[in-house]
Amino acid sequence: MKVVHKDDARSDNILDSDAADGEVDNLFDSEEMDHIIQEEVQDQDVGIRASLKAVFSWKNYRVYLATAWIFNAFAYLGSFFNLYLWSIIPSLVFIGAVGSITSAIGTTARFFGGYVGDTVNRKTLAVVSMLLMATYYLMMGLFTNPYLIFVALTIYVSAEITKGGSTAYIMDNIPREHSGLALSLFTAGRTLSIITLAIFGILFPIMGYTVFRQIHLIGAILILISAAIRAKYLESSPQEGRVQGSKLWKSFVEENRRALGILFSIIPGMIVVCIFDSISDSFFSLGALIYMYTELAIDVPSMVVMFITTIIIQVPLILKVGRLTDRRGVKSTALAIYAIMPLSAALLIVAYWIPYWAPESFALLAESIVPGLGVIFRTSFLAIVMKSVNDTLWYTIVLVLIRKRLPSKDTSKILSLFWFIVWLTSSLGPYIGGLISEATGIMSLFVMVFILNVIILASIARYDLTSRGKNGQEITILE
Repeated sequence: MKVVHKDDARSDNILDSDAADGEVDNLFDSEEMDHIIQEEVQDQDVGIRASLKAVFSWKNYRVYLATAWIFNAFAYLGSFFNLYLWSIIPSLVFIGAVGSITSAIGTTARFFGGYVGDTVNRKTLAVVSMLLMATYYLMMGLFTNPYLIFVALTIYVSAEITKGGSTAYIMDNIPREHSGLALSLFTAGRTLSIITLAIFGILFPIMGYTVFRQIHLIGAILILISAAIRAKYLESSPQEGRVQGSKLWKSFVEENRRALGILFSIIPGMIVVCIFDSISDSFFSLGALIYMYTELAIDVPSMVVMFITTIIIQVPLILKVGRLTDRRGVKSTALAIYAIMPLSAALLIVAYWIPYWAPESFALLAESIVPGLGVIFRTSFLAIVMKSVNDTLWYTIVLVLIRKRLPSKDTSKILSLFWFIVWLTSSLGPYIGGLISEATGIMSLFVMVFILNVIILASIARYDLTSRGKNGQEITILE
């Protein structure tokens, strides 16, 4: 879990009067807009070529996208982090505790990062983000001591203090009518992870986790080069900073209070949904690969095949979803995507008793052709691929929703507050998941995931993502 980590979105006709100026009365006339609806906005059918031309017309977008793709080429290695740490210290409580502590640090950094992003030159933040990532990859490549790995993770999550401004740097300049496509292109860069995953999967039976560390070292070098490219070619983006003569703490508190009011006025439903989804994800990511390795006897090369398959499937879907949100609205798209989440959790549970969805002979034949390929006939394969694909699609939906609703002012602060609230309330998830798995068995994690996913799906279907109350209820926003 990481990202992505991984923060943005808004409607073309919303906020003709800027919400940041307090003129946000009756932002949403009601659900006739699907609350992201875009039937009026999308009367003009813009072709994919015209959309790409508009998106790539800004030089900074091209530079930022290329360097982000270099980073994304190593993104899927993080999927194996818990399994790697398990090979060093086989305790889900320990792994969960590490996850919770680093999540809390990242949450705090993200909170202050919002203010930093709106007061510091965003080009500088975009460069520093890459430098911190390079440091993380370097330490992961050099050290196997769990305490130094923890330090590396701390550096990784501390980058949240720069990510808000770094993300806002590019978000503020994406054409809103093409924001779904523009943001999808960033995630599409994960196709480059196929190369790193293939190398990892091929060499793992020979070198074990040594190859995991060596790929991190290569990543550190390439990400460092990306930082240099950003420093040289990105244009400067100075921010206004605080009012002259005002106290730093007073300015910080007042501006964040104001941004918080705007955030809760615009997307209160999405905040609640993302909190529960984050808790669900923390349970799933904590135990999924360890469960497959220890309980289902699936080896690392087979897991690599899973993730490569995931990438091949998800990239065209990401681009399609980006276009759909620009044309048909986010809510209906979100509902269709999230419906897969509880199904994937259920399949992972069932996989314990029904390991194959096809005759086992198919798996044996595939395994004889390419080692690890037999996993495609495993029930757990369906669960992991469906979950991974839909997680990425869902994250794209969240980004597009925020992008289409945010005011043009205070972007970084509002983004940071959004993720601060989500991560703060879910930061104990990994540790709680570790305790649950130690007390009741690792499968109970996926039962919890299933229950949470069903609750979230029902909430998306019944309630609006962008206004208080049920669908169709008109609201008035006061600041």
